[in-house]
Amino acid sequence: MKFNKQFLLLPAVAMMLLSACSKDKPIDNPVPNLKEKFVIAGTAATAEQDKAYLFLTDNLDAGEITVKGNGYETSGETMFTLNNKVFAFKYNRGDPGFTEVFNLDEQSQLKKVSSFSVKSVNVFLPYKDQKHLLAYSIGRSLATPGSAYWINTESNIVDRDAQFDQKIIYVDGKLIPNYYAFVYSFFEFGDKLYAVYQPTYGGTGEKDKNDYRDRAFISVFDKDMKFIKTISDTRMPYIGKYYNVMGLGQSDNGDIYAFSTGDVQSTNNHSAFLRLKNDEFDKSYYWDVEAIAGKKIHAGKHLGNNKFILSMVDRDETKAGSEGVKLAFVDVAQKQFTWVTGIDAKIPADFYGSPLFINNGKAYLPLSSEQTSVSYLYVIDPSTNTAKRGLKLIGIKDVSGMGVLKK
Repeated sequence: MKFNKQFLLLPAVAMMLLSACSKDKPIDNPVPNLKEKFVIAGTAATAEQDKAYLFLTDNLDAGEITVKGNGYETSGETMFTLNNKVFAFKYNRGDPGFTEVFNLDEQSQLKKVSSFSVKSVNVFLPYKDQKHLLAYSIGRSLATPGSAYWINTESNIVDRDAQFDQKIIYVDGKLIPNYYAFVYSFFEFGDKLYAVYQPTYGGTGEKDKNDYRDRAFISVFDKDMKFIKTISDTRMPYIGKYYNVMGLGQSDNGDIYAFSTGDVQSTNNHSAFLRLKNDEFDKSYYWDVEAIAGKKIHAGKHLGNNKFILSMVDRDETKAGSEGVKLAFVDVAQKQFTWVTGIDAKIPADFYGSPLFINNGKAYLPLSSEQTSVSYLYVIDPSTNTAKRGLKLIGIKDVSGMGVLKK
């Protein structure tokens, strides 16, 4: 699934770079004895528009990499790193998906160590103990359960799978049988899992005016995904956003904060934050971010402790398209909002949200430059509320993932 259609390449340059990436062997010019490498998932800005690659770099904050001699072709465009492995997932809606697993070899180059097929998965949860990556395929009808796969990051295979009943919409303790949960993400909290989702009408029975999307829902499960309960709150709409926005983050003191993008026509449609304590919504906490910013949340990521980075857009779609996205930092415990400065390029209001990546408390955003086929990772620092150009990407576009591998 593509996230960021920003970059173009002149045909002459495209033909020159067409043979630059390799499919079955690691990249050229190995640099041995490095302690870590950053891996970036993207596509080459060549005539081969549909091919996905993994690129390696030593630094995200400076320097440059090019598609030439620095790419490993993979089937998947959605990438996660866990337990020093790269998992690249190919999404085939309606058909089986495909997953490839890579690690670093002795020369600090990528080496494929496993591959397997699962259903097309679109929700992921890297477990904190590093031993499993949960991949989930959303059931897209009232009668179709979701499918969960526990990928063992040591053996590089699926060692467990289960079906998941998505009929978990409860309002005031009563099950709403004609609605199901279109799951956006899972969140690990202690010995429990939280699921956030958009309530979706199943096509039978009574239909609610707002499809229950004007409530924030969280369903609580144990680690084996056995259902415990559903909690909800009427002060803001549903949490998160499809494919790229979890909408949850945990502070160092254990409090969990959740935000809504406010994408529903209702009386409480503002983008806001709520807090969770003891598996319940905290009735003493509510923060309307949209009232402060004059824009709604388009996407966002948790940076650590009480801080999030948010992509904000105008609620008017035409204006949002022309103006693009503005970034902001928020401290949810202190209810502090600060605009980010220093980005000298337009951030498109992509449907799936801005491709923000987090590493060591900083955020990274890939954006095209004024030069054709050249883009940059912008380094966004919450300590200064500023952004600056970091790693230069030459001939690389549609960046959809980023991670760290250590030897």
